Amino acid sequence: MSDFDSIKVDFPSRASVIFKKSTESWNMVEPIKGRADQFSVQKIISIVATSSSEKLPSNDLAKYGLDKPTMNLKLIHKGVEEEFIFGTYNSVTEDQYLLYKDNVYLISGSYSESASTQPIELIDKSPLSKSEQIKDFDFSRLEQWKSKKLKVTRNNNEWSANEGNQLKQSDMAEWFDMTWVKNPAKSVEKFAIDLRIPYKSFDIHTTDGKKITFLRVQESPETQLYRVDEGLLYHFGSDIGFTMLNPPVEHSNK
Repeated sequence: MSDFDSIKVDFPSRASVIFKKSTESWNMVEPIKGRADQFSVQKIISIVATSSSEKLPSNDLAKYGLDKPTMNLKLIHKGVEEEFIFGTYNSVTEDQYLLYKDNVYLISGSYSESASTQPIELIDKSPLSKSEQIKDFDFSRLEQWKSKKLKVTRNNNEWSANEGNQLKQSDMAEWFDMTWVKNPAKSVEKFAIDLRIPYKSFDIHTTDGKKITFLRVQESPETQLYRVDEGLLYHFGSDIGFTMLNPPVEHSNK
């Protein structure tokens, strides 16, 4: 399954969904550009490992709904395609008819269900990818941190703050892990931001020099963070959203 580098899912009445594999992970390129949910992509690819209780001749495609397929799945490696064509469901077993290499098979309907999920639901809901190694958070433009010009820096899992701010390593490690590493959004949407609105923003820098800017679009009744480079709006509960933007930093009395 690791050999495939491209996936295309075609439907009769809606736009195709296309994934491309980068060095480290899968990305959706159509109809939405963004980091793909890796588990969802692997579920789609796992069709190559399934088995079938039936192997039937393909001389009567209409009998199985394969003359007007519900979906075509193409798994591609270096330009060579493996095509899976989905038909109707068997009324007795509730399995689905599949045409593959001139034979018809019966397989679980879960494979077509995974591939036909709405595209936005196949986008990774984590605001940061696993490959983005975080160097620092610059919250200095948010009003609650403006006077402290807060910036917290991570170096070999050790945290430090700019002058005038104090922190505890255990508290910072827990904050980062629970709010930025293991905190997927409730939902994600493609969003056309109106840059004329003066949204408050903050930056995250990675160890390879990348700058990721988020706009805080909304605080209540939910927190909405817009990731500028992706054009995606991430929705979080207001409580967890508040915690994401407020690391456990204490002002020094010195």
